[in-house]
Amino acid sequence: MNNHSSTTGQAKINILAVSTYELGHQPLILARLASTFDHYGVSYTLIDNSVDNRSFETPNDFRLSNGSFPTHLIISVPMHTATQLGKKIAERARTIFASNITVISLGMYFKVALSAPGLFDCGFPTFDSPGLLGTLGLDDSPSPKMNSLVPNRTSLPLIANYARLITQNDQRPVGYVESTTGCAHECRHCPVPVVHHGKFKAIARQIVLDEIDNLVENGAQHITFGDPDFLNGPTHAVKIVREMHRRHPGLTFDATIKVEHVLEHPSIWDEMAQCGLLFIVSAFEHTSEIILEKLDKGHTKSDIIEALILLRTCGIEVRPSLLPFTPWTNQNNFIELVEFIFEHDLTENIDPVQLGIRLLVPLDSLLLSDEDIEFGPWNPDALSFEWRSNDPKVDQLQEILSEIAQTSQTTPESPTSIFHKMRDATYDHFGVKRPPLSSITIGNNFKPRLSESWFCCAEPTQKQLGTFELCSGPQIEIQK
Repeated sequence: MNNHSSTTGQAKINILAVSTYELGHQPLILARLASTFDHYGVSYTLIDNSVDNRSFETPNDFRLSNGSFPTHLIISVPMHTATQLGKKIAERARTIFASNITVISLGMYFKVALSAPGLFDCGFPTFDSPGLLGTLGLDDSPSPKMNSLVPNRTSLPLIANYARLITQNDQRPVGYVESTTGCAHECRHCPVPVVHHGKFKAIARQIVLDEIDNLVENGAQHITFGDPDFLNGPTHAVKIVREMHRRHPGLTFDATIKVEHVLEHPSIWDEMAQCGLLFIVSAFEHTSEIILEKLDKGHTKSDIIEALILLRTCGIEVRPSLLPFTPWTNQNNFIELVEFIFEHDLTENIDPVQLGIRLLVPLDSLLLSDEDIEFGPWNPDALSFEWRSNDPKVDQLQEILSEIAQTSQTTPESPTSIFHKMRDATYDHFGVKRPPLSSITIGNNFKPRLSESWFCCAEPTQKQLGTFELCSGPQIEIQK
C-alpha cells in the first residue's frame, strides 16, 4: 500500500483502488491505474487485499495513506472470485460512507458487480475505458494513451508476497505481465468476448519489455504472460520472447495458449523452450466432443492429445484448465474426462480444484442464446444464471469433488493422491466398478507449476471469504 498526493490542485479527488484476487499475482490493473494517476497528480492509495487482508469493517480501513477518506473507491473485478469478494467491500463502503463515496467496478465482471443493487455507482470493463477518467473527476481531454505508460508497481506489495514458480530444485519469484488485452476468440462460456467481442490490442513491445526489466530488477526469476491467449498476435509474442531472452538469459516463463494455436505454430516450440518456456496453461475444458462444440473451443479431443505430444517432445508441459460440470455433462463423459487425466499423465499438471468447477453463466454470456439450455433466474448470490443437470447425481458429484478440492488446500497431499480420491469418489458415487488404470502418454519427469492453486472460475474459499465479518461501523460524513 502507498499514497501519492495531488500536485494539480485537485486535492478533493482521493482515490482508493482495491484488488481482492488476481490468481496469486501482483494486480496489474492497479499498477496501470497508478501510472495514470501519477500523470494527473491526484491522491491515491492502492490496496491488494489478498496481501493486506483487511476486513473493511471501520472507516479507518478505507483511509488513504495521507489520512484522508476516499472520494472514489475503485474495486477490481476481473473474474468471479474477485467480484464475490469485491461485492463485500462495496457493501462495507455503502454502510460506512452511504452516498458520500463513488464506488466503481473495474474489470470484465463490471456488469455483474453492477447487478448488486445499490452497491456500485458505475462500472467500466478496462483501465482505459472511455468515461473512467471523467467519473473520477479528471479532465480526460489531454489524457495519455493509458497503454502507452509503463505500469507503476512501486505502490504494490513486493513480488515475494505472491505466487512462486515451483521447480524440481527451488522456488522462484514470479512477475506478471500482459502483451495484449482482449482476445481474438469467442469461446461461448468465457467472459472475455462479452467485453472485447473477438478483438484484441497489442501492448507496445517496448512497454512490455520495460515491465519485464523492472520485474527482474525487483527479484522476478520467472514471468507469467497473463494474456487470455499469448498467441493472438504470434509475431508480436515471439519478438517479445526473443528479446526477453536476450536481455535475461536465465529467465523462464509461462503463457496461456489455445490448443489450436499450439498446432498452428508447430515450428516455434523448440525455440520457445530454449528461450525459457517451461509450461503453458491451455483451456482443454473437457474431452467430450459435444461439450467442446457447445463451448466453441475450436479443438477436439484428438487435437488435445496431439498438442500434448508436440509440446512434451520439446520439453514443455501443459497445465490444462478444465470445465467439467456443464449442462451437457453426464456420467459417461465425466468418467471419460477423469480417465483421460490419468491416461495422459496429467495428475501433477492440474490443480485438483479444476475437477470440481461448475459452469458459471454471467450477465450477457454468449451461452444465453443456446436454446438447448433451460436457464433459471439470475442468482445475485452466486453471480450466475442458474442451471441444473438433467441427472441430479451429476450435480451431487460436483459438490462432493469441490469439497475434496477445498479440503485438500489444508493438507500436504500431492495432486496425484487427491485425484485418486476424486476418481474413487466418482466411481463410488455412480456405483460403477473402477477399471484398471492405463497410461497412453507420459510427460516429463517434473511438472513445474505456480504455487497458487485457485482459479478465476472457482468459487471463493471459506478462507478467502473469512476476512469479511459482519460490519457494524457507523456512517460518516465526508467534508466536500
